[in-house]
Amino acid sequence: MAENLDPLRGRVAWVTGAASGIGRAIAYKLAEQGARVGVIDLAEEAALHVAEKLGGSAIACDVSDAGAVRSATRDLEQRVGPPDILVNAAGIAHGEAVAGHDERSWRRVLDINLTGPFHFTREILSGMMERGFGRIVNISSGSGVRVGAGAAAYGTSKGGLIAFTRGVANEAAAAGVTANAVAPGLVDTPMTRQAMGDAEQLASAARSSDIGNPMGIVLQPEDIAHAVAFLCHPDSRGITGQVLHVNGGSLMP
Repeated sequence: MAENLDPLRGRVAWVTGAASGIGRAIAYKLAEQGARVGVIDLAEEAALHVAEKLGGSAIACDVSDAGAVRSATRDLEQRVGPPDILVNAAGIAHGEAVAGHDERSWRRVLDINLTGPFHFTREILSGMMERGFGRIVNISSGSGVRVGAGAAAYGTSKGGLIAFTRGVANEAAAAGVTANAVAPGLVDTPMTRQAMGDAEQLASAARSSDIGNPMGIVLQPEDIAHAVAFLCHPDSRGITGQVLHVNGGSLMP
């Protein structure tokens, strides 16, 4: 039997944080497999550029704002249709020690990385359950399982996202809706470069740091996109409530 090269044809996928980095790679991958993509990002111009490339639709939205998410949901449903797939990839990182941690930055990290996925999932979950099909994938992090120094806020948000994913999976399983998390390791993204430096510095970190991996590789956003596409495939219906670690072996839970 010939392989189905567009297994998501006829499906609608919404991707938050889709203007750059991992989110953009996911949007491209899902479109490549046939999905019609709704591109969601606070960076409106970059989101529009991605949407034009994919033949989808873009909307600017602060995922931490419940009202903005509600409005974006109504708008996207009219433009591309209700989602069969939701990927929550929007996120920020902030490094700061717990002692003396600024409360505003703490709340901002949790509002975007954890409450944002809650906002979008809350808006679309009932519709998925009524239609009897849905794939929800949340982009967590190895930091949600193994927190490093100065990463308490980020690690808390990503660990909480894993717990939230499992809660959604439990509630929606009987309706044919799956919810899973992908936990990337060291990935070459604009956010990672801002925190850690250029390609050479990332390569060094991959080989010899506490976030390195035995393969000694720096992952690319496309590596994460492949994992997400696998979890969105119609044949992945039996996989739910799981965390898929894509990290070159840096963490083997």
